[in-house]
Order: sequence, then structure tokens, then C-alpha cells
Amino acid sequence: MKRWMTAAVLLAATMPAFAAELQPFAAEFSVKYSSLSVGSSHLELRRDARPGRWILESRADASGLARLLASGTLVQTSWLDVGAHGVRPLRFRFDDGMQRTSEDVDLEFDWAAGEVRGTAKGEPVQVATVPGLQDPVSIQIATMQHLQDGRQPGQLSMIEGRKIKTYDYAFLRRERIKTGAGSYDTLVYTSARPGSERVTHMWLAPELGYLAVQVEQYRKDKRLFAMYLEKYRRTD
Repeated sequence: MKRWMTAAVLLAATMPAFAAELQPFAAEFSVKYSSLSVGSSHLELRRDARPGRWILESRADASGLARLLASGTLVQTSWLDVGAHGVRPLRFRFDDGMQRTSEDVDLEFDWAAGEVRGTAKGEPVQVATVPGLQDPVSIQIATMQHLQDGRQPGQLSMIEGRKIKTYDYAFLRRERIKTGAGSYDTLVYTSARPGSERVTHMWLAPELGYLAVQVEQYRKDKRLFAMYLEKYRRTD
């Protein structure tokens, strides 16, 4: 059950992209594992102290019987620099909500030196950056920046633990959907790693700055996780 909480903070991170368009907000999502309601996820974007700097935090909590297997609050945080150069993660922190830290991740992005350094699940990390490298949260912002600029995301690289992985993005269709927070016209995109059986579907609402109002992850056409927007508010 810990897996759905991890997926929740990863999937909840889809949000608006370009610095001129970013607006602080808070959003609440319901989370399902297969067809079962297993908890909720809170996503919040806020300004950092320096211009062009942002903090995105996603928190997932289990509910009902799911709390027997995943009782802690899983938190994922990304500190970002967004500007003319695009989106650059500065620090990424993953806390699985347990007292022990063997599953936690803490990474620093040193763009001047061209390295990512830190720890991931108890192991040291020292990886060379690649152009446009993102963390599991900032990759969503980079995706939306491409769309905001009228470009397709194509392939984007992300560091996950100690490895760099590449994801392909593809447009599927336009669709109007109803959520707990209202009805929205959306653009539906998929994201998947080459060779992987997992595919993430994202319903992005231009009205909310391309926030993902619905996210579903599939494996071999079987839905694994799903998140649905229930509440949304501007916080600026």
C-alpha cells in the first residue's frame, strides 16, 4: 500500500509551468488504488524568498483500511528555479513518513558543476546532469512549459533515485470532464518510459493553468492508481 502513496505524490505534481504564468495554489485530490478509495493527496505551490524561486510540496495520507499498511504522511518537495533558462530543480526531498530514513531521498542540483549529489535510500548519489534534467516533481513543470510555449514535450529526462530515466509524452485528445471542483475542458496526455508497461494519463485543464485535474496510471490497460481533483483555490 506504500506504493500508492508514493504514486500519489508523484502524480499530484502536474501543474502550470512558465514563470510568468505560475500562480500559488492549493489543491486536494482523492486517491484510488484500482477501484478502492485509499486516501487523499494535497498539492501546494508557494513562492520562495528569491524571485523566480518556487516550492512545490505534495503530501499523501492513507485512509480507512489503507492506514494499516501505510500510516505515515508521505511528503515530496521540490525547490525550483524557473526563468528564461527554463525549469531547473535546485533540491529534491522525498520523505516516506516513517521514523527510519532508509527509503528517503535528498538531492542537491549543482548546475555550475554539472552534478546531482546527495543520498537516495541510504546510498550516496553523484550523477552528471544532462540537458533539461528534472526531478520527479519538476519534470511536470517542464512538461507544462513546453505546452505553454506551443511545443510538444517530446522526451524529458528525470533523476529517480540514483538513475536518470527518459519519458515520452504524447497528446491523445481533448475532453471535457467533471470533477469535485467543477467541470473543465482538458487536454489529455500520456507519459511513459520506453519499454515500460506503465503509462500515466493526465487530464490538463488550461483554465487552471494546465493543472492536472485527473491522473490515472495503467499497466497493460489495467488501472493501478488514480487521482481526482476535489478542491482548488488560489493562495496568492
